[in-house]
Amino acid sequence: MSALRRFIHTVSCVSLALSGVWFSASVSAQPPSGISFSAIKTAQSAGSLEAMVVDGGSLFSVRNLSHSAILVSHPKGDILYDTGIGRDVEAQMEVFNIMDQQLFAINEHKPARDQLDASGYDIGKLKAIVVGHMHWDHVSGLEDFLEVPVWVQEKSLVEANAGQPPGFVKSQYDDPGIKWVDLKLNQAPYMGFAESFDVFGDGSLVLVDLTGHSVGQVGMFVNLDDGRRYFFIGDTTWLIEGVQSQKSRPRFVQWMTGVDNDYEKNLAVVKQVHALSKSKENIIVVPAHDERVLQSLPRYPQFSQ
Repeated sequence: MSALRRFIHTVSCVSLALSGVWFSASVSAQPPSGISFSAIKTAQSAGSLEAMVVDGGSLFSVRNLSHSAILVSHPKGDILYDTGIGRDVEAQMEVFNIMDQQLFAINEHKPARDQLDASGYDIGKLKAIVVGHMHWDHVSGLEDFLEVPVWVQEKSLVEANAGQPPGFVKSQYDDPGIKWVDLKLNQAPYMGFAESFDVFGDGSLVLVDLTGHSVGQVGMFVNLDDGRRYFFIGDTTWLIEGVQSQKSRPRFVQWMTGVDNDYEKNLAVVKQVHALSKSKENIIVVPAHDERVLQSLPRYPQFSQ
């Protein structure tokens, strides 16, 4: 059975077990207490010139991009946003050509599942993995969590099944044991984004569509009860400098690698995120790979207060 057919089949089974409250579409103005999050760093890149990862970046600065998962703790259950680099990454990367193996080389590899197990974390608390998008460095650890439902927009999975390395690595998501769940955004506008989904129905965790870098890329707002709002934007930009300067990846990188599904559409999302960050002082924008931003976040096993 193909991954897509398994996805459709599993959706019909798993969705029966999910409560109506879990899929509530309302957005509360004041999130409840008890919400926190932690960044789980699973690896970092071997190093790239900043000029290679953001348009206008320095030719004299080397950036070691981070690969992380974000664990959100909620009284109704926890959510893992992406998985970062998983246990089987060496085997997964065997499909890369020699140039890609060098380009995407990593170090300081510590899979999220290993870190959670080492700390005594109860995996039973983990209600779902939300897939930001299906690129190899975001879903490498999916098969480390076969007991956990995986939420993904169907159009994102369709893109992944039609894709090729290095962007997409099918061995990361071809296990028939993955519990796929079709993530449907409820069309309610949120913070200027046309489509959204309030995960718990209390305004604490809201997902939005950021299609551009990939089809169906999902961003995540984590709203704490003290008024702070973190916006995890996936790969809309790799560095916060991209948001600040309203620039995406260099066009020559797009020409070489085709990293963005739709470069112009993604650039429009970058500009939208920039405008939002300027209009809302309490928003902290978090690109998925910016190692300097990651350093400012609580690192697992510490959580935000």
